[in-house]
Amino acid sequence: MFLPTDHSKVRTELPRGCTFDERDWHILAGFWHPVAFAHDIADSPVRARLLDVDLVIYRTAQGITVARDLCPHRGTRISAGWIKDDSLVCPMHGLEFGHGGTCTKIPSVANSQGRIPPKLRLQTCLSQLRYGIVWACLKPEPIWQLPEWEGIGNPDLRNVYVPNGTWYASASRHVENFNDVAHFPFVHTKSFGGSPAEPIPPYDVEHTDFGLRFAFPYHEGFNRFPDGVPGTERDVVYTYELTFPFSTIIKIAPVGSDYVNYFADTVCPVSARETRIFQVMTDTTGDPDDEHWIKDALLINDEDKPMVEEQRPEELPLDLTEEIHIPSDRMSLEYRRALAKKFGLGAPISS
Repeated sequence: MFLPTDHSKVRTELPRGCTFDERDWHILAGFWHPVAFAHDIADSPVRARLLDVDLVIYRTAQGITVARDLCPHRGTRISAGWIKDDSLVCPMHGLEFGHGGTCTKIPSVANSQGRIPPKLRLQTCLSQLRYGIVWACLKPEPIWQLPEWEGIGNPDLRNVYVPNGTWYASASRHVENFNDVAHFPFVHTKSFGGSPAEPIPPYDVEHTDFGLRFAFPYHEGFNRFPDGVPGTERDVVYTYELTFPFSTIIKIAPVGSDYVNYFADTVCPVSARETRIFQVMTDTTGDPDDEHWIKDALLINDEDKPMVEEQRPEELPLDLTEEIHIPSDRMSLEYRRALAKKFGLGAPISS
């Protein structure tokens, strides 16, 4: 019922009921993560959750602000408020907060502008807008870069935004599945998967300044590309580029064509077992067919989602002896090794 009288001296950054290991939470909090599509932030505040932290996202004339979703006055969720006079208004006492989170008005105090303590401000987070996505970092300094997405960042190519989805699985399990190639003919039987009789060719994984990269040829069992090449199946070359910890872009180049498709996938770790999916695509036509590509992406997601949600353990095993590996798992193994060795995630249990 009560917090202790010295709570302000022992308070930690970790949210109540945190579902992450404490060490892992502090590491992940130093990365950039997607929290919203920019086009969803209009004239009302929007709720989000990142690493078990409730956030509010709102837009003013100066841009988009991301902050912890609580009013510093009495702790109500300020996302239940509204935008008025270019400020976010608390629904409980009407306090107003500007773009930078500073309180600009206390309605119950006459001429309050000169009587507002500097500490009366929202706990804002670092945020950036890139590729039409709002990214947030919970630490004062990010430890890793935002992804650099070829094609998606080209102003001459129009992007298509796939509607958000929520997967009840860990972000790392989703990312590993997105970068897994051996499941194509067994899971993606209605979208693009080829013959299960064709083995996955060997491929090498390159360590880059931002993460991991690999490429390999594949024979798709469908022809889903609008480049005028006839046929019901297509030979393609996939190039995957993963930016740690949870962002990947695939460059899909059909053989015998100048056409290139760019598909980016990045995820918000809402909690240790809930993930919010953000996907953006474009292609070298410059004006991709929204209906076609959204339908294609949602079909692929619907094929993947139940498989990933039912994986056990729900957490990604960073002890490589926990699961058995096959040759096509090369990317998965490098990803798991890098998360542990490069960033210290999944640290051994202290004795």
